Amino acid sequence: MTTSDDVLTLKNGPAAEQRRAALEAIYSEIPRTSCECDRPGQCCELTEEEMRSDFATMYPLYAVEYLNIVEYVEAHFSPEEQGRVLGLTEERPTRCPFLTASGQCSIHPARPLTCRTYGVLRGEHLIEAARRNAGLIPVRWINGFLTIESNTICAKSRVLDPEQVARHADRMVQGLYDRALAELSESAPLIDDRRRGLLKALTGQDRISRWTWGGFNALLRSSQGWFRERFADYWKRAELAG
Repeated sequence: MTTSDDVLTLKNGPAAEQRRAALEAIYSEIPRTSCECDRPGQCCELTEEEMRSDFATMYPLYAVEYLNIVEYVEAHFSPEEQGRVLGLTEERPTRCPFLTASGQCSIHPARPLTCRTYGVLRGEHLIEAARRNAGLIPVRWINGFLTIESNTICAKSRVLDPEQVARHADRMVQGLYDRALAELSESAPLIDDRRRGLLKALTGQDRISRWTWGGFNALLRSSQGWFRERFADYWKRAELAG
């Protein structure tokens, strides 16, 4: 896998600056947390049981978040490390590619929504949010929220902005973060015309708004030859394209 010169990334200019500002505004609504685990980073690794299930490291990831992380990687990582993380195409690695040997996040300032929301809510927050939003949003939204977020509860996580938790929980159950990131992803430069044609033929759509880190790498960072010859098979085996 190599970086393609045809891949569009975040550009300098007013539109790009507006995207970055909008992304940071979304992230600012999420309460900050601190990790008090004896072994930092264990939430960024999958157990054997989780590997047999539908869990993944760093998923879901929106296209605008992917591009934001690529920009961070290109600015802060060595060429060797850039090659490693930008060449990864595995959808569900057992360990997040950005987890350091000491269990720290190497892209912490640019980490995506799924990482920022992990460990914020406790069981009582989920129940309270479900009650507050009952009758206001579809029941399936509430049930989905309860199912997904019950898997992100962490007793070792300490919330640094407790006054923001209730509002954050409402935004989660109402899907406001996801809608904002999906909309922002629509305006982000993403895929060149040659790849768009094949993607359209395979999926019926000309862009993917949410996928894994490895999936986006395969879609956007692979060589033209690899993309022509192998992406169709990769897509057929993909499990987590949004």
